Amino acid sequence: MTDIRLIAFDLDGTLLTEKKTLTPGTRDILERASSMGIRLLATTGRALIGIPDAVKILSGADYALTSNGAGVYKRLDGFPERWASCLPDEAKNGLPSYELDCSKGYELLQEYVLDQNRTLALMDELMELEVMPDPFIDGNCYMVADKAYLIDRMDVTDSMKEYIRSSRTPVDDMKTFLSDKNIQKITINFADDGNGHRIDIDKVETILKKYPDFVAVTGGIRNIEVSDKLATKGNAMMDLAKHLGITADQIVAFGDSENDNTMLEAAGLGVAMANSLDITKAVADDITLSNDDEGVAVYLEKLLG
Repeated sequence: MTDIRLIAFDLDGTLLTEKKTLTPGTRDILERASSMGIRLLATTGRALIGIPDAVKILSGADYALTSNGAGVYKRLDGFPERWASCLPDEAKNGLPSYELDCSKGYELLQEYVLDQNRTLALMDELMELEVMPDPFIDGNCYMVADKAYLIDRMDVTDSMKEYIRSSRTPVDDMKTFLSDKNIQKITINFADDGNGHRIDIDKVETILKKYPDFVAVTGGIRNIEVSDKLATKGNAMMDLAKHLGITADQIVAFGDSENDNTMLEAAGLGVAMANSLDITKAVADDITLSNDDEGVAVYLEKLLG
């Protein structure tokens, strides 16, 4: 593949290590790609607020595809340099940080929102269970305040628990709060019963069967992410590529989970991580090393020369 114009990358389980850091080696190869005129695109199930600052300030990362494609944002001119001057060196060098004010640095280009009445009905059912149904709204994410205790019972790394805590705004009366909101996505996180089983997963799957107009996919931490059927990473990536005059055969995409599958299939070259789900490896054109072994950087070194 020689004419690369866009590198798209998932964050959790792909670009970021398990400690949620962007390694210097990965940052450097992405900056080199940008200096060659290649655009960089973070494609994540996270809300805009959850993108680490080290990724937000990358040169060439002028767009962000969030909430699995439900929200696509453009970084405003001048903000990479302005933001970089505000960050401590630790954040610039990749340590987790969510200090930058997204509302001042990005504009919304496109979003696919869930049907409000159907979403409120779904949330009512989910809030009766011992799960965390977190709505994502215009770059921010929220959680039911009295379910915050479940974070400590999730079978995930401490880094992921800290990310969830830092990116969610607790809401006491979720039903009233959502009554006038456009919801891009609902992420359903699960507590662990101590034996490796996600509490109430069977009940959630039964409930979701009543909502065939929504699409539900698995994210990198065995959660379930619910969005409109049109809101996929593949659709959003190709819509943006068309806007930028980029064709599928000029795109390299990296991912590790089911929510990345449409993106890997749509790209001219779809690359799965060694730590990917089997269903993601099955749709990829190639496989690289794991996220903790800088698989994205290693692959791009070979590709870019």
